[in-house]
Amino acid sequence: MNPISTTEALAMFSECFMEPAEQLSAEVSRESIPGWDSMGALMLIAELDERFQLELSAEESRTLQSIGDALAFLKRHGVLSD
Repeated sequence: MNPISTTEALAMFSECFMEPAEQLSAEVSRESIPGWDSMGALMLIAELDERFQLELSAEESRTLQSIGDALAFLKRHGVLSD
């Protein structure tokens, strides 16, 4: 597995949450992203499993309160390169 850049991670989140990537940054909170609902969270869980064989539990998913939290999760698991 090759690590991805923050830009690539934001593009992945953009696809999962159906939000323009340019509107996503570490500071953006979950509440301000309409697509980060239960369906968006499931999309993220599936994407992480498919692309990186990373298991993000539904419970752990609920602890992610911002794009920054999601990026930190990727970094902790060696997926984020920067």
